[in-house]
Amino acid sequence: MSEQTGSNLTDQVTIITGASGGIGLACAKRLLNQHHKVVLVDINPEKLASTVEELVTIAPPEQILSLVLSVCDENDMAAMASETVAHFGRIDNLIACAGILRVGEDLKTIWQTSLEEWRAVIETNLTGTFLSNRAVIPTMIEQKQGDIINISSVSGRQGRPFDGPYCASKFGIIGLSESLSEEVSAWGVRVQTILPDAIDTPLWNQNGPSVPKPTYALPPERVAEFISYLLSLPRDTFLLNPVLMAFKSRKKRTKIK
Repeated sequence: MSEQTGSNLTDQVTIITGASGGIGLACAKRLLNQHHKVVLVDINPEKLASTVEELVTIAPPEQILSLVLSVCDENDMAAMASETVAHFGRIDNLIACAGILRVGEDLKTIWQTSLEEWRAVIETNLTGTFLSNRAVIPTMIEQKQGDIINISSVSGRQGRPFDGPYCASKFGIIGLSESLSEEVSAWGVRVQTILPDAIDTPLWNQNGPSVPKPTYALPPERVAEFISYLLSLPRDTFLLNPVLMAFKSRKKRTKIK
């Protein structure tokens, strides 16, 4: 395959963190339909088991490996990489979807935010992205090819009130990804970050009744479609921090109830 040729998505091995719902689950469904082998990583064993039950209805069980692991745990992320290679022989892609919005439902200013709450969001969103990325890089460098898709947010380019830890984590993901991209591009490893706006996922359930919901949001399947597109780009091409949002004039759109 020449450097200019797009990746062949068939039979690739893709790790997805936060795979039990939202964007992660939508990516798993789409990529299984494209004949990927998927490694589903999630901290919740019950949700992960339910996800596997759903996915084996659309793809053979041998295409799926599920791992109950925490993106916040260094040893877990090392195990994620080693078990993937042991089971499937390689790591072609990592889609880092694991994340939380906040701890609890209450909106808080920075000065009302406890250190415990700050650490919980930063650990999951930013440190989790760092640890998952770091874990797969040695294998991708050895292969001289790989793709990493990290999930930031529009809140990673413009801060919003009452979600300081979340915004800081998403700003950090952009900086982390850009730095890593410069470090690994010489080995054919591509790191891209997407900045979704409102997406109709369980993440919104972390908001309480005091948080106004957006009128319209993209379904997670649309984000999965875009991520699949990023993976298929020619090897000499990548998109720098694209913002993904609903086109308000479209007739087909998801309205959050």
